[in-house]
Amino acid sequence: MLGVFAINVYIGLYDTNLSQLNSAHWDLNWLIAVADLVAATILLVGPGNFVWKLLAGILWPIVYVASLVLDVETRLCLGSQASACSPTVSDAYQYLILGRAGQEWILWQYTIPLAIALVLLTLILTLLTLYLSQKEKSSPAASTRS
Repeated sequence: MLGVFAINVYIGLYDTNLSQLNSAHWDLNWLIAVADLVAATILLVGPGNFVWKLLAGILWPIVYVASLVLDVETRLCLGSQASACSPTVSDAYQYLILGRAGQEWILWQYTIPLAIALVLLTLILTLLTLYLSQKEKSSPAASTRS
């Protein structure tokens, strides 16, 4: 999640079109960056509490990816009527994954694919950690140690 935080800071600092075209979207990017930092802190130094790990390592990555839908809608629909704008999957792919310049993209081309990969890695590692900790708690050897 620290990597995703760094990516959102990069977006906030270097995507100058974002702050000029849609300040609410720019503010949302910074809010997401703060949430990434909080989630990373919880995962790295937070308690071993199942609920906190669930929120920071599973729920937040899902919300992050879902926020990309909002990103596509707001970035590709800037200046158009809301009812007339409905980006296609191809438009979203070209904007998020390919980072096409025609979509007013001024960042490194692989910014969002890297963020998605890091979020998915966080999700997988959290699921694996929670599975292994639950398996350890339920194993007969764990109950005889107590």
